[in-house]
Amino acid sequence: MKRVNKATLRSRCTSILQSNEGSSLVLVSIIAIIIIASVVILRVTTNSLWASADKQLNQDQAYELATSLGETFDTLISNNDFNISSYATDAPIFSETNISGLSDASVFVYVDAPSDPDGYYVLRVVSHVANASYTYTANYTAMGKRLN
Repeated sequence: MKRVNKATLRSRCTSILQSNEGSSLVLVSIIAIIIIASVVILRVTTNSLWASADKQLNQDQAYELATSLGETFDTLISNNDFNISSYATDAPIFSETNISGLSDASVFVYVDAPSDPDGYYVLRVVSHVANASYTYTANYTAMGKRLN
């Protein structure tokens, strides 16, 4: 016949926690909770850092794309190889959409005509890489001299 333990649950838990077995059980539980919380925090932090790094990479690529093409046009204009006054239009004078090595990248070059006869022409280079975009602008006289 089996012996029935008449001790209540509370008294059994109290006796386990008062002995060495109980303290090691509590210590192991606390360490397990700390480790699990650390893993969760590390996972969340890593995901947010990766997302931020991807966004920064796209912004840097859009900046480099617009400034390098803008400086190329600036060199052409300053060497008198490109007459800016003959290209003033609302449509882009140059566009590229399939740029290898960049994800969903495109670049457009515009020349805005002056609103008054003594005004200046504005060269705008607009680049988009994924969700990031950058606009390079430069102001020129009708003779091709840069103002800024």
